Amino acid sequence: MMYCARLMRLLLCVLGLGVLLAACGGGGGGSTAAPAPMAAQLPAAVTNAVPVTVDGGPTGRSVNIPFVSVTVCRPGSSSQCQTIDHVLLDTGSTGLRLLSSVLSPTLGLSASSSSTGLPLLNCAQFLDNSFTWGPVVSADVSLGGNAVANLPIQRIGDPQYNTLSPACASGVANDTVAALGANGVLGLGLFQQDCGAGCAKVVNNGIYFTCASASCQKVVPIAVPQSQQLQNLAGALARDNNGVVIDLPNAAGAGARAVSGNLYLGIGTQSNNQLGSASVLTTDGNGFISTSFAGKILPTSFIDTGSNGLYFDAASIAPCTDARTFGFYCPAAASTLTAALVGANGARATVSFGVDNAASLLASTANSVLPFLAGPINNAQTFDWGLPFFLGRRVFIGLEGRTAGAVQGPFFAF
Repeated sequence: MMYCARLMRLLLCVLGLGVLLAACGGGGGGSTAAPAPMAAQLPAAVTNAVPVTVDGGPTGRSVNIPFVSVTVCRPGSSSQCQTIDHVLLDTGSTGLRLLSSVLSPTLGLSASSSSTGLPLLNCAQFLDNSFTWGPVVSADVSLGGNAVANLPIQRIGDPQYNTLSPACASGVANDTVAALGANGVLGLGLFQQDCGAGCAKVVNNGIYFTCASASCQKVVPIAVPQSQQLQNLAGALARDNNGVVIDLPNAAGAGARAVSGNLYLGIGTQSNNQLGSASVLTTDGNGFISTSFAGKILPTSFIDTGSNGLYFDAASIAPCTDARTFGFYCPAAASTLTAALVGANGARATVSFGVDNAASLLASTANSVLPFLAGPINNAQTFDWGLPFFLGRRVFIGLEGRTAGAVQGPFFAF
């Protein structure tokens, strides 16, 4: 999911194109089961392998969206816990964001305080003019049985603060399951925090706010220490904390109803997350690599599970013209193309990828996995390697400031 604001670092995001398609027509639902004891919800043993499913999601309409389950508990409690399924796994952002409507109120997660002693609020703005807005709360969070205590997370669409969302953005609020197409977002991207050192120094950072008064009738921007910002859950673990591996099976060009794979925590820390012969492409400080495609160099390219297609500009491929498939390509016939991904370290890897007619692909409402789904990005500098890139590949996301063997993150590898 690509954040559109380039503040202290570029927070990458195209949730819109993926989830708008998934959410059209409405729908609802989600994980709303009453909290149960932690022991009843966690795996029998801690593991670094976490199941990932690409399916229709809680609305039944998602396409090319990977989901995981997370368990959240009231800090310090082993009985006030809830497992949330169908949380979007996003390697293009950082931090756990869960819908208020999905979280059980009995968890009792209260808003964290800013330096003024008033509630701390978080904004995430997306490229399609949608956003998530809500308070930062602390929770004990588990992924595959790996627990992190007092992790700052965002509670999206909290009705107590939702009227203040214009301070974040105008546009569409991703504050329901139908709008978001998921029960939340788990950002396991390249960076340790969702903003980093910049938001610790700059007041008008566009991401963090606090109430102007105890009545909280308006909000004001605020600088926030890195320790209080939304954190990368993988980086906060006690072990296997230098990155993640996404391992998804391939699907035929016409697609599949669903596929299941694994998220492996850590890189080079256990037998199931070794780099082996993978090509390692380090990124620049903003998380970018370059793509060489059709005789052009696209220097602000990235790899992102939160984008539901491959997004790049190609004048030779016909765009779709009807409202349902607007934003995708509709060529007369499927084609296979090639491009080279180039890291800041000079490493280069050539890949082949397919593009097919989105109208035809989406005609089968049973398929939630479409490896040939692609569309224009309207940015001559960028190639967004979304979820189709991950199908049939083991893709490594190396965390900033952490090492995997002789390589220091941030990096992509595959």
